Amino acid sequence: MNPESVAGFLRGRKVFDLGVELFPGMPHVPTHSPFMYQMVREHGDLMYGEGVSAAVDIFGMSCHTGTHLDGLGHFAKNLCLHGGQPVSGGQRKLEGLKTLGIERVPPVLGRGILLDVPASRGVEILEPNQVIGPKDLEAAAKAAKVQIQPGDAVLIRTGWMRLWPDQRKYYGVQTGQPGINLEAARWATDQGAVCLGSDNFAVEVTPTAGNAHPVHIHCLVEKGVHLLEVANLEELSRTKTYEFGLIMVPRKIRGGTASPIRPLAVV
Repeated sequence: MNPESVAGFLRGRKVFDLGVELFPGMPHVPTHSPFMYQMVREHGDLMYGEGVSAAVDIFGMSCHTGTHLDGLGHFAKNLCLHGGQPVSGGQRKLEGLKTLGIERVPPVLGRGILLDVPASRGVEILEPNQVIGPKDLEAAAKAAKVQIQPGDAVLIRTGWMRLWPDQRKYYGVQTGQPGINLEAARWATDQGAVCLGSDNFAVEVTPTAGNAHPVHIHCLVEKGVHLLEVANLEELSRTKTYEFGLIMVPRKIRGGTASPIRPLAVV
């Protein structure tokens, strides 16, 4: 889809921004680096002609901080990536992944659906460690009058974004987070979902048994299904918008395991 056709597609439509802001002190996975920012040149530090000035800044972050899309190389099982590719010889600290880097993921322009689990249960937010199984997703789909079609991105709301931006509460260091279990992930991928997303930081319920991350392994390693994490689904829920066009454009980070992203839902 070229820029002209994208502009035509968006004209007159409502656009929902599903990304979170990036700022120092924002929530981040405790084992990942935080978001770092500095304005290295303020207005007035250097003056051009006729009173003109320019400000310049820098930032640094983990590829998994904020709203982001997991690449297929993010997880491995028995040191093998998706498609059985061994990690041996295929990764370097300063070069990243030789195969399955996030730069290989094309822009996503497709259908998205929202499965609002708290709304289908009549609550605002799920409890910590609350498991979302296949029947919960079926109930949410029935309440929203939507069905998963092959090629869909399925976004699953837990209500956890209501805790943002409280680092301790959102990342559930003491309590864990609600999310889907392996059976729910299989239910979605069996119907042809090509991406699963959520408003929590792992899509799956945490902590996982044995810290094995079964949903990540099923989606990224076994099925080649990407995971969208830390998506702001509150406005979609408030407006009962359950079906939409979804636009996601990951940055071309060579060898990257993920990419910060600003998803747009268009209706």
